[in-house]
Amino acid sequence: MNSDVRNLVALQDVEQKIAGLQKQINEIPASVQRLHADLQQLKEVHQQRLAHSQDLAKNRRTYEGAVEMQRTKLGRLKDQLMSVKTNKEYTAMLHEIQGAEEQIRSEEDKILEIMEESETLEKQLKSEEKELGARVSEIQAAIRMLEDSVPGLESEVEKLRQDRMAMEAGVGEELLGRYRRLAEARRGIALAEARDELCTACHVRIRPQVYADLLKTEDVLACDSCSRILFLRSAL
Repeated sequence: MNSDVRNLVALQDVEQKIAGLQKQINEIPASVQRLHADLQQLKEVHQQRLAHSQDLAKNRRTYEGAVEMQRTKLGRLKDQLMSVKTNKEYTAMLHEIQGAEEQIRSEEDKILEIMEESETLEKQLKSEEKELGARVSEIQAAIRMLEDSVPGLESEVEKLRQDRMAMEAGVGEELLGRYRRLAEARRGIALAEARDELCTACHVRIRPQVYADLLKTEDVLACDSCSRILFLRSAL
């Protein structure tokens, strides 16, 4: 294999590593932001359930107060019932007593519903508090790990960039310029491995003569379809 092509293969491998690491670095702020958003959402959901629990307790007190008022009213009505003088007054008083009793039953039913919901919610909150604490710790650890990884990744990128400069120095200027133009046009992939008579980049079959020349000469050969410089991995 042409030594310049061999150097270009190594150069492309390094540049792909640099691109991958740089992409990873660039994505870290967004990943951290998403984790912070997840953390905030977890806390908000928990706070909403706590607030709902407090609302249930408040509603229960309201209904209990209403029941107490109705019981006081009912006692007063029953006392007054003994002093009515006409059937009409008696019937009206019984109707009012019945209404108060129905109101008490209705309010007590609501209290029972609230008590059942509160009990279920209380169990959920206790279980959730443990899970929430673990999840919060997990997210915070993930955030720290991402933020702490940046200096190491940047250091690795810088080392690879230095390696790239050394590799570029080992390639002829004309071929290096061709490589750069191809890389810009082909999303960073200027060279393609030839395997089983196929270009592995565009998956088009290589002409038999080109493939034969690739096996036995050191000429710089290109894929007729995508124009990428061809190489054999086995010849590296």
